[in-house]
Amino acid sequence: MILINHPTNPFYNEQDTERHFNTENAKQRVSIRDGFERDFGRVIHSAAFRRLQSKTQVIGISEGDFHRTRLTHSLEVSQIARGIATTLNEKDDFFLHSENKIDISLIETAALAHDLGHPPFGHQGERALNKCMSAFDLNFEGNAHTFRLLTSREGDREAGLDLTRASLLSILKYPASMKRVNNPDVTAKPPKSSIFEEDEPVFDWVIEAFAKDEQAYFTSVSEPTAGRHRKTVNKSFECSIIELADDIAYATYDLEDAFKLNLIKREDLCEVVEQHKTISSERISEALRIFLDESTNRHKQTKRFFADLVSGFIHEIAVKDVQPNFASNRLRYKAVIGPEATQLLEDLKKLVVEHVIFSQKVQTFEWRGGKIIEKLFDAMLNDKNLLPEDEKTSWSPASERQNARLVCDYIAGMTDTYALKMYSRLYEAAGGRLFDI
Repeated sequence: MILINHPTNPFYNEQDTERHFNTENAKQRVSIRDGFERDFGRVIHSAAFRRLQSKTQVIGISEGDFHRTRLTHSLEVSQIARGIATTLNEKDDFFLHSENKIDISLIETAALAHDLGHPPFGHQGERALNKCMSAFDLNFEGNAHTFRLLTSREGDREAGLDLTRASLLSILKYPASMKRVNNPDVTAKPPKSSIFEEDEPVFDWVIEAFAKDEQAYFTSVSEPTAGRHRKTVNKSFECSIIELADDIAYATYDLEDAFKLNLIKREDLCEVVEQHKTISSERISEALRIFLDESTNRHKQTKRFFADLVSGFIHEIAVKDVQPNFASNRLRYKAVIGPEATQLLEDLKKLVVEHVIFSQKVQTFEWRGGKIIEKLFDAMLNDKNLLPEDEKTSWSPASERQNARLVCDYIAGMTDTYALKMYSRLYEAAGGRLFDI
């Protein structure tokens, strides 16, 4: 955070702090808080952020109270991202020996907002909504819905939360339009894009601050491949920090949940740790050594292991000047982590995928969630009176595609709990009381 009455941070320019709809009032403009700090407030006080407490991260929220939800995951990603930014500000030569600094409020805002658009029931919920939308030649993807929420759905329906340009850039993990990356022959999963076609005008505003060569670089995609969607290949500097923080949280804290719930056995984790115990990073190597030490208290050992591992990963991250000729600092730099640490991250994430994501418990929960979403979508698209009053005002008798997006937006905003209650009201005999939802 840079306070208004403090010296300007040269790492950001006036275009970075611009808002599409300029929704700040006179009182806000004289506040001691800068634009990025106000963005933080807008996100943390939003309804979409509160709903994350009842949305699945990896393990369904009905399975207990201890494990992470989307909300606690987002808070942990924010803390890790803050740690990365603070460490880089203090140790990287570029930031250490100049007035340039990574803005902490901007980083925290992006981290807290990065999962706002994910629907109920995890990735199966995402696939179910994409399947429903494909009938209208449209798509659904959680990252694209995050951008949609922030720019139109959340807060003011015309302006959304109207975050600064830099904040929006920080959550654009896949900065290319859906139609550019979509392969219509691939229907099993949605393409990775951060922009629905309806939201392209706002995206165009976000990138208009860049020179033409910078725009081309930022929005570039991979060559087409049979049986696959195209992929984006670049992102903003701040977004690269958020992506690393997200990966670290997934490979450590989500793994910790699975470990404590006995979904992953100690011997499985020990096998991965053994493979990487000679890693050159002293911090990570020490964390791995302590975990393998049979003489220490198992409970304390495990808790310390995951905490030390996070710290070790943070200290392995550096800044790379990937485009030295670019004027924008948002695209010139990238946060990177060394190859050894990257491989360890991938192996730990693989443990979660193989032993948790593809486990029978999680798959049956997600399968059920997907069917619930498909049934809700079908019911609401065929009867607009099942939608709340504020949603019905946007219903268009002349446009099925617009109505499909409207229903999709509404369902994507549901928590797991609310979706289950709504399904029960519509399809089950003991459907609950009138005011349960």
